[in-house]
Amino acid sequence: MSKQHLLTPYNKNISLNNRVVMAPMTRSRADNAGHIPTDDLHGLYYEQRASAGLIITEGSQVSTQAVGYVNTPGIYSDEQVEGWKKVTQRVHDNGGKIFIQLWHVGRMSHPIFITGSYHYRLQP
Repeated sequence: MSKQHLLTPYNKNISLNNRVVMAPMTRSRADNAGHIPTDDLHGLYYEQRASAGLIITEGSQVSTQAVGYVNTPGIYSDEQVEGWKKVTQRVHDNGGKIFIQLWHVGRMSHPIFITGSYHYRLQP
């Protein structure tokens, strides 16, 4: 029986262990004041999926005015960058590759997010 093409390595502009790509999915799990990706939620989630050839993270806003949904992580503050570094390291330590989806939702954002003073949280 021949090997599934999807599971064979890809080596063109990037080297991947296989051709499986995990698409970005908004998860709304950055429910802390700084919208920082955390090691226990984000790190574990992406580490568990590191066997995919390539992971594309959930959309991560590029500024305080780019927020479009509640509790989404950002990548515009030093703390957020440090959080993503920890996530990335966990994926790399498990043999995976990861790209971040940069996100600015523009006009579709709700006005409560546009002011940059977004503090709304989902209640349990």
